[in-house]
Amino acid sequence: MTRPKELRFPVFMTAHVFDKIRSIDMTLTEFAELLGTGEVIEEDEIAEGQLRELVLIAEWARPLHVVFVVDGGRSEERIVTVYEPEADQWSPDYRRSRR
Repeated sequence: MTRPKELRFPVFMTAHVFDKIRSIDMTLTEFAELLGTGEVIEEDEIAEGQLRELVLIAEWARPLHVVFVVDGGRSEERIVTVYEPEADQWSPDYRRSRR
């Protein structure tokens, strides 16, 4: 089951994310405007008080997957990567993995 992405805490990005944004020919401003949009398509608890969320953003020129770590203990959300999903590895709507 999917749900809308809601930003609950301040968002931080790793240096890797800045590189990925540049590699997909997107500006940081464009990316920032998309934060808080999209839907959580996968969610896993990775440690006590920490969730990994895979978010599908379809509001851009191409679909994007953004991986967040929501850390309730630190009251922050970290974006660890962003990428364009490969069509052959995902369902046509990019919400379910074919792996």
